[in-house]
Amino acid sequence: MSEDHQNFSDSSAAIHRKLDEFILLLSETSIDHESLQELQRKFHAAISSATSSKALSPYVKDGKKNAATDHADADFDQLLFINQLDKNAQNKFSVNQLMNKVIRVVISLLLILLGFGMIIMPAPPYFEMFTLFYINPNDGVTIMDVISLIVAFTGIYILISTFSKRKGK
Repeated sequence: MSEDHQNFSDSSAAIHRKLDEFILLLSETSIDHESLQELQRKFHAAISSATSSKALSPYVKDGKKNAATDHADADFDQLLFINQLDKNAQNKFSVNQLMNKVIRVVISLLLILLGFGMIIMPAPPYFEMFTLFYINPNDGVTIMDVISLIVAFTGIYILISTFSKRKGK
């Protein structure tokens, strides 16, 4: 039994050495995208033909690999290969998202404050002379009030859209 285990461990070590050599060779040369895909297909074919375990049993039916799961696996592998997810990239992405949200909230609050401030503060006479609706002979809704409401509602829209974004987008 120990002789079989020794043979298995020797062959496993040889496989690991060859794989390390292959990885070193790949890192030293530049290969086009089509060649990389071909190498990836060959590697997956070799792994699937060499395995005798039941780890792939959900994907294999009657000794044949399911075409839909094979295509999904290849797409997922390629996506992981292209994106190369690591902690630094994830942290940088989450910090960028947080900063984006904070900036949008600050801008929206400033727009809301500016809009309502423009309504409360007295307007210059050249804006006051264009009154759209008169409430009484001395007061009414001016163009400055309409512009102020547009600015305030733009701020409210940005604030609501910042917090209502779905995770799926």
